[in-house]
Order: sequence, then structure tokens, then C-alpha cells
Amino acid sequence: MYQLQADNSDALNSTLRSEMVEFNAQHFDAQRVPLGYKFVDDSNELMAGISGCVFGNWLIINWLWCSERVRNKGLAGQLLAELEQAAILLGAKKAQLDTLDFQAKPFYEKRGYSVKYQLDNYPLCGTRYFMEKLL
Repeated sequence: MYQLQADNSDALNSTLRSEMVEFNAQHFDAQRVPLGYKFVDDSNELMAGISGCVFGNWLIINWLWCSERVRNKGLAGQLLAELEQAAILLGAKKAQLDTLDFQAKPFYEKRGYSVKYQLDNYPLCGTRYFMEKLL
């Protein structure tokens, strides 16, 4: 017999992700190659960073963050360009990401990304944009 148990833990989330990645790998002839770049200050404090991975023909951008102290200084644009160039060298042809209405949609549009799908009323009254770009 099976027992239903509540489990809101990070451990369950991590285990489920691992199981899905293992299952999916049987159906893909591609590996995820992690990529990331960061800017640090003289004290080695993180000022800005970007992370993602190349998965087959795709650059998947997971996170791009800049400290308030360095916003509008061009660091985010440099990080994005560096990540895209590294992805191209690894065979990526397209890039994809998602951003929220109060985050960076105009920033990405200025750099060639376009909205492919938007999720309105997310999570309650905002908008989540799913964007792509040819590399």
C-alpha cells in the first residue's frame, strides 16, 4: 500500500528535479553545459552576475542580477553579451529567458529579444514574459 505524505522540502524538490532530468536525458541527445559570469568589486563582493546553460541549440538564461549600486553602468549588457558569445561557441543558435513586467523586458528587447508568450495575471496581477532571440 502507498501512503500520501505532505512534503514541502527543498530536498523533495531537488530529488524530483534530478529524477526528471534523468528521465528526460533518455529522450535528448544533448547535455546541459553550464555557463556563468560575474562582476565583483575590490572586496570580491558580487556586483552583478548571469547564469544559464547551453542545451542543444539553445542558450537558456536562468538568472541575471545587478546590485543597485551598479545598475545603469553597462554591466548587465556586458554579462549578457559574454554569455551569448560563449553559447554561440558551444553551438547555440537561439536564446530563451523569462522576465517579469517590473524587471527587464525593455533591456532584453533593446538587445534583440522578442516576446514569444506572455502569462498575464502572474502571479496575481503582473505579467511574465517568455522571450527568445536568434544568436
